[in-house]
Amino acid sequence: MSGINFLGSASGLPLEELVSTLVKVERDSKLGRIDTTKTTLNASLSGVGQLKSALSAFQDAIKKLGGNNLNARIATVTQPTENKTYIEASASGTAVAASFDIKVNQLASGSRLESADLAYGSADDVISTTDGTLTLTAGSKSFDVEVTAGMTLNQLRQQINAQSDNFGINANIINAGGTVGTKLVLTSNETGAGNDLVITNNNAELDAISTVPTGATAGLTASQVAQDAIIEIDGIIATNSSNTFTNAIQDVSLTVKAVTPAGNNATVDIATDKEAAEENIQNFINNFNVLVDQIADLTKSRTLGSDGKTVTAEGGALAADSLPRSVMNQLKGMLGGVVGESGSELATLYSMGITFNDDGKLEIAATSAFGADSGRVRFDRALNENYDGVAAIFGGDTGLSAKLDEFMSQFTEAGGIIAGKENSLKIQLDKNTKDLEAANRYIESFEQTLRKRYTALDALLGSMQNMASTVTSQLASLPGFGTNKSN
Repeated sequence: MSGINFLGSASGLPLEELVSTLVKVERDSKLGRIDTTKTTLNASLSGVGQLKSALSAFQDAIKKLGGNNLNARIATVTQPTENKTYIEASASGTAVAASFDIKVNQLASGSRLESADLAYGSADDVISTTDGTLTLTAGSKSFDVEVTAGMTLNQLRQQINAQSDNFGINANIINAGGTVGTKLVLTSNETGAGNDLVITNNNAELDAISTVPTGATAGLTASQVAQDAIIEIDGIIATNSSNTFTNAIQDVSLTVKAVTPAGNNATVDIATDKEAAEENIQNFINNFNVLVDQIADLTKSRTLGSDGKTVTAEGGALAADSLPRSVMNQLKGMLGGVVGESGSELATLYSMGITFNDDGKLEIAATSAFGADSGRVRFDRALNENYDGVAAIFGGDTGLSAKLDEFMSQFTEAGGIIAGKENSLKIQLDKNTKDLEAANRYIESFEQTLRKRYTALDALLGSMQNMASTVTSQLASLPGFGTNKSN
């Protein structure tokens, strides 16, 4: 096809191959370094992310030992009879282990009001021919109900129940018929002696549905008065306005559900939750050991073959980064030193049976060394004989958990050390992308320059070859050139 010119077509030299080779060498040289840098940066970013994840997991395990988590108490209730709940109990971490005999004499209840017999024949009876206001009060709580002229008993029921500031008054209608007729029944959720439901009005027509009349006689009477809950704790009587007793037993909450049978009381046992404590401590140990493995994997050096050059195993993503090793060294220093009150029976993790093994991991050893008790023996003794001491080492504002959490936060929190490294790596990756774009532009320009130069060279060589061919042809046509003479 005319108009198409291949590099080297004029001179017959492999100039296209030469240009391609030179461009490839330049591309491999420049892009190879950029690609290697990108691979290293991506590996480092991934490694830093893995480190942060590993540290966060360990930090979560630390928090489960903090505060009052290890001070947990179990409140166990032995009910008087099966398949029925008389008492529910819970205890705070400061409750003292003990057993209590509990008798429920009376449940707290609210009051109940009923209208008089035959005061109304049906729910559609009109309660007042004029407007008025009812005020419903129980204890310190109250709300108003506006009664309009012509309002029926059923409309009043609906109005009371729908009132937005109703604090717990339920209005119902019972159509008994006969000598009873239709009754308005009001029940209050406000329990405790002295919290009876009281209804007043500003219109004598409403006396039939009030406990305090404006006229002569009130129509509502109490079929049940509000009362306290009454229990006996080891024979000591305690009363409360609600069915939940808080600190009747110090740091223990009791909720009564039913009156206990005569001569058959409930038993509440408060005990330390050693099983939960051991589970949380073992979870802490396991997560630390996982962190040890993860940091070891991230920082392992690459392995070379016998020739000293061939890589037989790649190194970790953070093999050249000192941060993971620094974190681990500081953690081991904190865990191996005094973690409780200096000089106390439980001042170190070792004293409660937690030690480092040869791999740098924590364990509760089942075997003994140098004639001392095994880690398991020391750990069980600490939980059985000094449970609150174990909780104090880990918990509270100055316990090991708080110290470790503060230490870990500087690495894991937003804006922390690891977040800073991640941001720095991302900036470098962004620069690497720009470097790649610039390198590609350079390669393209480099190739264009080569092609211009070799195109000119190709043309020059082609011209010279044509000239040489012309000269040779002309010389061959001269007498004595190109013809062999014989003698």
